[in-house]
Amino acid sequence: MQALVIQSHGDSVADWIGSCTASVRRWAELQGYGYRFLGDELFDGLPDAYVRKVAARKPILADLGRLLRMQEALDEGFEAVVWADADLLIWAPERLGPVVVEDALFGRECWVQPDRRGRLKVHRSLHNAFCGFARGSVVLPFLTRATSNIIASAAAERISPQMVGPKLVTALHSIAGFEVTDAVGALSPSVIEDLLGGGGLALDRLRSECGNVLAGANLCASLVGEKPLAELCQTLLLRGCISA
Repeated sequence: MQALVIQSHGDSVADWIGSCTASVRRWAELQGYGYRFLGDELFDGLPDAYVRKVAARKPILADLGRLLRMQEALDEGFEAVVWADADLLIWAPERLGPVVVEDALFGRECWVQPDRRGRLKVHRSLHNAFCGFARGSVVLPFLTRATSNIIASAAAERISPQMVGPKLVTALHSIAGFEVTDAVGALSPSVIEDLLGGGGLALDRLRSECGNVLAGANLCASLVGEKPLAELCQTLLLRGCISA
């Protein structure tokens, strides 16, 4: 299959981000996929009204930008296109294997965090940190239009970070049933803390809920400091300890 993997980041790339993008690039090469890395051209062609409403919140700009760039890739002739966030690490590429997508595919996460009483809870939802679309997808143009329309109709002060990302695709999945992969999830700060500390209840809960399917995950850079993530990347790439 002629497929393309797309990633994007700004001009300044930390070493741990470089480890993440290199892991995705290696996975793409193993599958025989093309690979494209974008800078701020990710945001080219975003509607002026969308940019004004969202202002400088780049994650929300990227929610629409990735859809536009993925549609362009399909229009170029690729049979499928895959997006991976720059802070997504693939530590077991052989477990992920090739992406098979008939129309639209999203990652699914088990998010482990304590509730107000300190009890660990698991929240399952879809995310767009890893997603793919096939040529002729009907979901991609719909999602692009829906993303623009939702932001256009929302009050600026009520636009949340995941409004047209994970929250949107999770809500649509509940009624439309997208293709999903459990191999690429997301690591919550509680799980990351346990990984760096050699174990803990949050990590145990993730393992019990997800089994050994995880091949990679979004490291959620906006929620964790730079130094812990640099150590985490090295730990996962060397030991792959989530599924140990």
